[in-house]
Amino acid sequence: MREHRAAATTAGILYIVGTVSGILSKAVTYFPVHDADDPLAYAANHSGRVATGALLVLVMGMSLAMVPAVLFPVLRRLDEVLATGYLIIRGAVEATTYVIVAVAWLLLVPLAETTAAGPGTASPAGTRLGTLVIDSDGASIIMSLVFCLGGALFYVLLFRSRIVPRWIVWWGFPGLASYAAAYLLAMYGVVGISSAAVNLLCLPLAVQEMVLAVWMIARGFRPAATGGTP
Repeated sequence: MREHRAAATTAGILYIVGTVSGILSKAVTYFPVHDADDPLAYAANHSGRVATGALLVLVMGMSLAMVPAVLFPVLRRLDEVLATGYLIIRGAVEATTYVIVAVAWLLLVPLAETTAAGPGTASPAGTRLGTLVIDSDGASIIMSLVFCLGGALFYVLLFRSRIVPRWIVWWGFPGLASYAAAYLLAMYGVVGISSAAVNLLCLPLAVQEMVLAVWMIARGFRPAATGGTP
């Protein structure tokens, strides 16, 4: 139906916008500030970069939070309970965490102004506070596990309905498991949260989501199936 095609196209575009914004936020703000000798001093000297990074986080968060909202009218016809859970977890909960992250990044600049040790100096307090604010590993891990829970609900809905090809859905399940494993390993200190191992474990799901997004834009949803073979 026409409204299903519109929902699929919109969701696919939002997936891509959210993913690209997230990658850019890391490149623009997270890594430069995280790797600086004095994160707060760096933030004070590059306030525009920090503001841009926070804006990109908000764009990412709002785009990804809108995906379940856009798809809810379609998914609720398949299973209203699962669709509602998906909307709450991937919509409300994730959006809230992204807003908190963006606010934390914006706090770097005023914190720098109150802990400055003087021009050209690295404040010990600034180093510790800046690292605490930007290096929110625990929050990232929890947010990633919440993301996996919401993703699991989404893929169960897709699997049961067959509104997208089964091979895309089958790809998503091990991708979610690999993604969750990456952050569980980081939670217990086995690997660093920004390590190559975490990035490698997250890669299958990242690629799968982009394939799903392109499929939704190009092909839309199939009519929901109620039985038979795929």
